[in-house]
Amino acid sequence: MSMRAPALDDADAVARLFARAYPEPLAPSVFRRAWTQPRFDLACDARVALSGTGEVAGYADAEAVGDDAHKAWIWVLGEPGDELAEWAERRAAELVAPPVRLFANVSSENEPGRRLLERRGFRRVRSSYRMAIDLDGEPARPAWPEGIAVRTFRPGDERTFYDVHQETFEDHWEHTRRPYDEWAHWFLAPEHHRPELWFLALAGDEPAGVSMCSPDEARAEVGWVAILGVRRPWRKRGLGKALLLHSFAELARHGFRRVQLGVDAESITGAVRLYERAGMRVVHRSDSYEKAL
Repeated sequence: MSMRAPALDDADAVARLFARAYPEPLAPSVFRRAWTQPRFDLACDARVALSGTGEVAGYADAEAVGDDAHKAWIWVLGEPGDELAEWAERRAAELVAPPVRLFANVSSENEPGRRLLERRGFRRVRSSYRMAIDLDGEPARPAWPEGIAVRTFRPGDERTFYDVHQETFEDHWEHTRRPYDEWAHWFLAPEHHRPELWFLALAGDEPAGVSMCSPDEARAEVGWVAILGVRRPWRKRGLGKALLLHSFAELARHGFRRVQLGVDAESITGAVRLYERAGMRVVHRSDSYEKAL
């Protein structure tokens, strides 16, 4: 096999690789967005492995994470696994300062991927859940806390959503603040950003929480609650559940039949219990691994 830097046209082949390693598909547009994000150099930060017939058989990339000078993530898919992982680890070490904290994620069902990471000295440090609800009935109506009003995104709200997102995720495991340009590249991309599905909860003129929903780019019937965050002064009042139920109702009104989200399995904010009370169930688990370089 040989390795080279991917081209944007390789996104379809890499998406097919991902679908074999994870239980849910990713659209090729997600990979193209990853490859064009700020600070990501496609010529240096990713590789595809080619079979003898020139088919894409494996993929790896390495990425520095947000403002953390010591943290990097790698992805390794397909074959040859060890060669791709070796390249990704080496590239990650070039992107951040020592001591390097290297992270990787793998589906709990991907036993070869788990064995690869463990063989290379990674240890499992955290799990996350994919939770889902099918919108096959009338969604429950939200009960808004007193003094709270909710509206959709308006032009000029970009920084407000960014600030609330970053602030409300400070308690999350290994959260790293992303610079605004990186955040905007992901969340404001035309294929991802649906202004009518972004909700801002206000206490007077003060932002209290947000729900940022988006379509699944690979499955037309699936919508995501990509970000749900409530600021500390308004927690423990039912605002998180109200925003979640409001999101369900609006996603159903816009034609989505299933809603999914990702959540830290050990969230200290009680998020898993909140989602379960709202009718969601765990449909998949993925595991995060860490290695010190």
